[in-house]
Amino acid sequence: MLHEVVRDPRFDAEFLTLPYPVRDACWRVLSALRRRPFVPGVGFQVKRLRRTSKAEAWVAHFYRNQYRMLYVVDGSVLVVFGIGERPGFYSRLDRLRGTSRRSR
Repeated sequence: MLHEVVRDPRFDAEFLTLPYPVRDACWRVLSALRRRPFVPGVGFQVKRLRRTSKAEAWVAHFYRNQYRMLYVVDGSVLVVFGIGERPGFYSRLDRLRGTSRRSR
């Protein structure tokens, strides 16, 4: 089953600041996650952050483990929330907590 990919507006702003090779790697990771969002693939790992009532929050570690992509799987929809370099990325996870509270 292919998941529909939806981008949070914050993702686009962060994505545009990335170097071109990282953007290319991001598209490859998203393509693989569309098919199998919970399974690691060539050049990336995945880690579940927490489980909510309807959705699961995940982080993909990619580009030589230097970048992270935050996403949530809700049924057949994969919502991408953020992307960034490893140092400091996890301190920005409050965006997920705020989104989870609103969706309840």
